[in-house]
Amino acid sequence: MSRALKFLMFIFFVVFITTGAFMVLIVNADDASQPWISLLVRNHGIVFVWHLACWMTMGMFSNYYWDLFNMGKGLDGMQVERIVLPLLVSPIVFYPTYNLWLSSSSQSYILFEVIAFQSGFFWQALFTKAKPLESATTIPWTVNNGSGRMGGKVGVVAGQQPQDVAR
Repeated sequence: MSRALKFLMFIFFVVFITTGAFMVLIVNADDASQPWISLLVRNHGIVFVWHLACWMTMGMFSNYYWDLFNMGKGLDGMQVERIVLPLLVSPIVFYPTYNLWLSSSSQSYILFEVIAFQSGFFWQALFTKAKPLESATTIPWTVNNGSGRMGGKVGVVAGQQPQDVAR
């Protein structure tokens, strides 16, 4: 494992542990708490978003290690390029989890941490299903009120000529 990768992993774990400790302080804060804890409580959304991002990133790393170990390789088989790919798409993966948290009235933080981890772990599922369309999508029916492109040809069905409908 390269020295740069070890340093990045160290930074990740410091941010993860710090945001987790801050979340514990925020949840257990009361009126008699220190002023800096009250500041964290007022800005709990920022701390929690960073914490959710850490959970999602941990899910992505867990997926990578899961695949690595299932191939019979150890930590020495890690490739930095394979770890960077999920990080490049992490904003796309994180956005639905973030919107779900914003629209929720639930006070359960653990639920969103699990969802963020799961989104990170299954990040590839989002992109393996995404592919270009094979052909243009055809709609087998049309809605026409007689005043559109078709003019006075009311009742024309896709794939039929106007004289076929009149029969």
